[in-house]
Amino acid sequence: MQQPDEKTLDVVIAWVDGADPILKQKRENYKSGKVVASDAITATRFASDDEIYYNIASIIKYVPFCRHIYVVTDQQKPAFIDEFAKQNICAADKIRIVDHKEIFSGYEEFLPTFNTRSIETMIWNIQGLSDYFIYMNDDFFFNQPVTIDDFLDSEKLIIHGEWRKSAALNAKLNFRKSRFKLFGTPIQPRHTIAQMLSAKILGMNQFFEIHHYPHIVDKNILKSHLLNHPQLLTEQIKYKFRDVAQVNPITLMNHLKIQKGEASLKPNTSINYLKNENSVEDFILALEDKTIKYGCIQSLDLLESDLYKKISQAMRHKFLAYLPASLIASTDK
Repeated sequence: MQQPDEKTLDVVIAWVDGADPILKQKRENYKSGKVVASDAITATRFASDDEIYYNIASIIKYVPFCRHIYVVTDQQKPAFIDEFAKQNICAADKIRIVDHKEIFSGYEEFLPTFNTRSIETMIWNIQGLSDYFIYMNDDFFFNQPVTIDDFLDSEKLIIHGEWRKSAALNAKLNFRKSRFKLFGTPIQPRHTIAQMLSAKILGMNQFFEIHHYPHIVDKNILKSHLLNHPQLLTEQIKYKFRDVAQVNPITLMNHLKIQKGEASLKPNTSINYLKNENSVEDFILALEDKTIKYGCIQSLDLLESDLYKKISQAMRHKFLAYLPASLIASTDK
């Protein structure tokens, strides 16, 4: 098993271009005639507005211990991705595109999937992936430099969050299940519920809630648990769209590490978080805040065009030397 003191980790990013007409049609074909919770299929969940380039640029700039960047996609490829290597922004083999077919090797019958939780459940199956790796959504980025010590304390994973009791949330979930049985009202697959369930299946009555920042993952503990519980694995990946029955696989891994005494639990860390138009100015200011190491750009596609442009210009300025020339040219128009 790779030891943390080897000083390199891989980074895995889940990415989708929701505007791709082929993917849109595929998604509609599987959505048709099914009751799917609105949160699982909202357009902004599949939108891509250059965040992937800011994400990768931030890794190259601020994460010197990153070995490879794996971008997990469904028969897609970000248009300017090859320019990172061609322009000598990074080594030729630094960025690798990984198709869903690779991570679902042996489980191909569950493809296609449009479900982040199903994809996250299978990322341990990336060929050659480091034993410890950092997992990010494509709308995350590094706001400031980080070291490996921000993620690993000897053999312990550093996890930022807070403990929450499960009882009240579980009661709400049971109430919503009753409403679904009576009225057919879809249950929204909330992030918090999936985290609570990831602890509940391990017999825990509280859960360590995490938020939107890059997460350190122990590949082997997640892989072993899922392969030793094949029913859980197939239950997790059978849903084409996010479903309230699914657990969060990252927090499942966290809780397994906590139970083994292999986690170093820390308070919530500061995030430079773009949530909506009201947070634009604060977000731009925080790009220069040395105390905030992580950032998240959510629903950029929902901003008015002038605010969208402000964010794009600020991100381009921050990562200018690390971004593909074609992206700079396209945002200059």
